[in-house]
Amino acid sequence: MSASTTVLRPSDPAWDEWLQRVPHDFYFRAGYHAFAEKMGEGRAFMVVHGTKDRFVAWPYLVCSIDDDHVDANSVYGYTGPVGKGLDDAGFRQEAWDAICKVWKEQRLVTVFTRFHPILENSHFCDGLQSNLATPGGVRFSVGRTVSIDLQLDREQRRRSYKKVLRQEIQSAERAGLVLEQDHDWKYLRQLGELYRSTMQRNEASERYQFSDDYLASLRDALGDTGHLAAVHMGGDPAAILLFTVCGEVAQAHLTGVNAKFQKLSPLKVLLDGVADITRSMGARLFHLGAGRGGFEDSLFSFKCRFSPIRHSFELGRWIIDQQAHDELLETVSGNGQRLVGYFPAYRAPISCDAP
Repeated sequence: MSASTTVLRPSDPAWDEWLQRVPHDFYFRAGYHAFAEKMGEGRAFMVVHGTKDRFVAWPYLVCSIDDDHVDANSVYGYTGPVGKGLDDAGFRQEAWDAICKVWKEQRLVTVFTRFHPILENSHFCDGLQSNLATPGGVRFSVGRTVSIDLQLDREQRRRSYKKVLRQEIQSAERAGLVLEQDHDWKYLRQLGELYRSTMQRNEASERYQFSDDYLASLRDALGDTGHLAAVHMGGDPAAILLFTVCGEVAQAHLTGVNAKFQKLSPLKVLLDGVADITRSMGARLFHLGAGRGGFEDSLFSFKCRFSPIRHSFELGRWIIDQQAHDELLETVSGNGQRLVGYFPAYRAPISCDAP
């Protein structure tokens, strides 16, 4: 059977049928992309090149720049390409050329993706060349992420913690913090309240002020991959985590911490407990993610206390239409000093240091 190229929308059952043939995460699935589209993040597509025995599948969102231009972005999370038979460099090049042709037909100016740290799918782009995009694109590492080895049982895992972390978890448990897996999602509204408060304390952008409607739609989109857990004291939640399990990968997706219980370090108890839950569900790794913005900051250091396992967090950045890119950049160049290194440059926010 000869290879073909297909562009799918989330409503097409073939989207998830392709994904079921290879390891993937919930971020790649049609339901999550339909959710992102519903939230106004862009129009969702997945381009597939190949046959059932050898293929590349790449989901993305097409976003408006202005009345005449569009570009492509990732959903909130980690995506990029997945596929089968990708050890063949010749086939990877063939697929890359076919995908770039689709992107050009969609009149994309640029393409941006956050590769999946555990799937390590940035390597699928090694050595790729095309006259329709910057040769090889730009693979850019912003830092590392952390995951917990779920092949260790609870006793083994806790022994791997430093003594101080073990003592903090045990002290919080003795103080009365209790872990609960929330099968009925009864803590979802409170997750929203705590998450928004957490984002405000961290001075996060408005983008992360997720509403209750957003969280309810997210729950529906996740389906059987989505789960909720909380640690509470007398029914009063101290910390809540929305996590996912898809195949062998568990993800800590959204967390809210009650400032009233901050001294008890409830998030430490929660992450330790959810590691047990996700292990019982068949996951091999519990991915805690990176620091804020992908950088190795205090949040990253906190996550590192749970595990020595690190993954490279890489971004993919391609210019598909150089002329349109340069024209857009020239259009916005008079609006002040923009943050250096931001991609695409024409979307870069104005630097706080700008005059």
